[in-house]
Amino acid sequence: MDIAQRIESIETRLDGNNISNTSSNCYNNTSTLNDISDCILPLDNTTDLDTYNDKISGDRAFQINLTNQLSYIGGKHYKSMNKRIMNKLFSDELLQHCSYSGKSAKKLKFSNLAVCSVILDAVKQQSKYKNKVSESEMEEVIVLAQAPFNIKRKTQKI
Repeated sequence: MDIAQRIESIETRLDGNNISNTSSNCYNNTSTLNDISDCILPLDNTTDLDTYNDKISGDRAFQINLTNQLSYIGGKHYKSMNKRIMNKLFSDELLQHCSYSGKSAKKLKFSNLAVCSVILDAVKQQSKYKNKVSESEMEEVIVLAQAPFNIKRKTQKI
């Protein structure tokens, strides 16, 4: 990570702290109950995904805190940031059972999950992507179809 990226990451954290503090003082963002580190990541099955999704949907403080923490991940481009967030949250074993639009009856529709909107919000929170990247451009980057190939590639390396 070069110096410019570190400075940008620090600025983003400061901006995120200002946003969360001014938007609502009723949320305790330092609460250990709302910390991303309390969850075992990456999620590797649909049961854990459902539980995580219910937690995001039901707990606004957790949702805001998760969005802020994921926005710290950063990346040179929104594509790399999106990929890094997806790798942090989900295993390829889980993603192979999902499709973004849910066209296949066998697969889970990822775009309907609360965690999907959290990912998109985390990317939008970065100042360099705020007004420059549309939601449709970010949606194109969420590539779930590659998960089975990633699993195959990992097993071949072993």
